[in-house]
Amino acid sequence: MNIPAGAKEPMSFSVERQSSRGFTLLELIVALSVSVMIASALYFSLKTALESWAVSQDQLILQQVSSRIMEELVEGPLGGNGLRDVLEVVDCSPVMAVTVMPWTDDTHDVSSGISVYTLNKHIKPGTNAPIAEALLPESNEYKVVPVTLIEKGKSEDYPQAGLDISLPAASRLRFTYYPDYKNDVDVLTTFRYDPEEQAVFVEDKDGTRELYANPFGVKITEFRMRFFDSGNNELEAGGDDVSAVTGIEVAFRARSENGTERETITFVSLRNAPMHSGIVPVKEGMRFAIPDSKEIRALSLCNLSGIDNGDSIILEARSEHSRTWRLKVQFSKLSSAGKPIIESYTVEYPSGNKVFSERPRIPAEFGLNLLNLGPNGRYDYGFNDIDGEILLTGKVTLEVDKMDIGGAAIFVRP
Repeated sequence: MNIPAGAKEPMSFSVERQSSRGFTLLELIVALSVSVMIASALYFSLKTALESWAVSQDQLILQQVSSRIMEELVEGPLGGNGLRDVLEVVDCSPVMAVTVMPWTDDTHDVSSGISVYTLNKHIKPGTNAPIAEALLPESNEYKVVPVTLIEKGKSEDYPQAGLDISLPAASRLRFTYYPDYKNDVDVLTTFRYDPEEQAVFVEDKDGTRELYANPFGVKITEFRMRFFDSGNNELEAGGDDVSAVTGIEVAFRARSENGTERETITFVSLRNAPMHSGIVPVKEGMRFAIPDSKEIRALSLCNLSGIDNGDSIILEARSEHSRTWRLKVQFSKLSSAGKPIIESYTVEYPSGNKVFSERPRIPAEFGLNLLNLGPNGRYDYGFNDIDGEILLTGKVTLEVDKMDIGGAAIFVRP
């Protein structure tokens, strides 16, 4: 277009200004949108991180509390005993176990001229003599010392132990042994779960206390125990054979205040259980499984105590595939103060048919080897590869048919 001379060219700055304003507004909208998205992403990332941290913290607390409770249950709280130390289970259910723990009598000091000490709890008949330890003056470590349990027949008095060596006066003494809960109920330790308190408790001579009363509000919502014998067979809780328990499976579920849950399970081998040591205290009417004649490596009658003149003990080994092997051991005592002896024994096979009898007349403290009876072991329980010998195969049960003496044990090894 031709512009007349002297005329001014139209100005276009207003249009350019409007375009500039529109572009800036668009940039602002885009910038705000991007900022909102970034802020949202940061918010959700932070929220997720905080939630993950809370969950992780919850899990760590649960792990710590669960591990601590299980540790105190198995190994014992500070200064106490746990399930691993149990000698015997005397009663149980899925949420409770009443147990016998090793007892330590540390109430004695050595006095000049005194070598016999009266223990403060009864010893279970058929168990070993106490383990005696002495802390000598100016020493900080106990040392094992030889000791003899004084035979007192069937007396209900507290037992006495005599030192076999001389010790300096003022030495400290302690005796550790298998206590008799039937005479002293305060030696029992009970582990139990309380569903109302949602916690596990231990009860013993020192009272009742919660295992790891944690400050984090963690509760035990479920708790279960299962009981097993040395053959890994599950035993009925509260059944007649609870004394054969050698292992306990413990499982529980813990819950935090925020609802996070964790399950913990472990198997506890009772290291002090008689079946683990091979020495099984017995009583009249008791039955337990033993290896058959070919599998057994040791079988003897030991820890004989509380013997009066004319007492006897009768054992019967029964198998589904063999005849019954019956052993009657007769004891005698020349005087009330004399040492008891094994007067005689008789082997019947099958029961009622006497095949061998002998009068060894040996001190009862020596015990009797049940794998070495009769000429060449023909009439004992073990397998000697002799024609016509006694042989029990398959699943064998040993029963104490009669027992007059105060205490006895069977030492058995497969």
